[in-house]
Amino acid sequence: MNFNIRQLEALYWAGSLGSFQAAANRLHTTQSAISKRIAELETALGKQLFDRTRRNAQLTPAGERVSNIASQMLSMSSQLLEEGDDPQEYQAIFRLAATESTALTWLPEFTKRIAVEFPTLRLEVEIHEGGVLLEQLNKGRYDLALLPGPMWGRIYEALPMKTLERAWMANPTLKIPKKNITVEELSKYPIGAQYSDTIHARLQSAWFTRAGHPLRKVVQAHSLSVLGQLTLAGVTVAQLPVGVFSEALKKKKLVKLAVTPELPDVQYFAVYRRSTAHHLAPKVAALAQSCCDFER
Repeated sequence: MNFNIRQLEALYWAGSLGSFQAAANRLHTTQSAISKRIAELETALGKQLFDRTRRNAQLTPAGERVSNIASQMLSMSSQLLEEGDDPQEYQAIFRLAATESTALTWLPEFTKRIAVEFPTLRLEVEIHEGGVLLEQLNKGRYDLALLPGPMWGRIYEALPMKTLERAWMANPTLKIPKKNITVEELSKYPIGAQYSDTIHARLQSAWFTRAGHPLRKVVQAHSLSVLGQLTLAGVTVAQLPVGVFSEALKKKKLVKLAVTPELPDVQYFAVYRRSTAHHLAPKVAALAQSCCDFER
């Protein structure tokens, strides 16, 4: 009986992601290569591992058992790779994901540190909002995600990082009182928010609802940068990251508003899946902890 790690990877990810194509994307290969590896593994084991009558990649009972064993073997394989522990030898692809707030502050410095620590590592970076990041992390698209939380389950390892300070801001020409503003008074202005499926938009909407003043005038933006520009132009009042818009605050292009009660800040985490995690995920997550700085 002969089988190899690539065949076990193909089985595990096709079963976990429910698609041969998704597994191919995760492993940077083709769908036909995934099919071939799984067929070879089925021949070696003498068992059918996937139900070919289903549209998605669904494991058979035998496939479930083998996938569980494969998960353990892949984890041990990662541990063996760590035994070498020579950063110069890491030539794998590492997929990192982050929110826009991270991208606009400390992500550039973080990627430089990764390049220094692991000079041969091929780093791929994607920027999305937190909800999308968690969904794609769960599907195995990323090796590590830097996102606000907590909102995950036991399948994840989450290293706490710093809290992102946010504040209500407005163009000073709107002449909104800077102190002791109630939620009711704030709700009379057009409120800027990122699309409703983002983490911060959900928190903001729930905050207004709990205060008894559901949002009526909402201006939605597809990105933090666009939301900031709308606020600078006086179109909206928005809760924005202080570090990202510190220059506009210094130049008095924006002013902070003291709203009662305060909308709490959100802590960020470096998150990766515990099962079959990239062997560098714990090291890169720890590096993220030391680099995280939303004031840059």
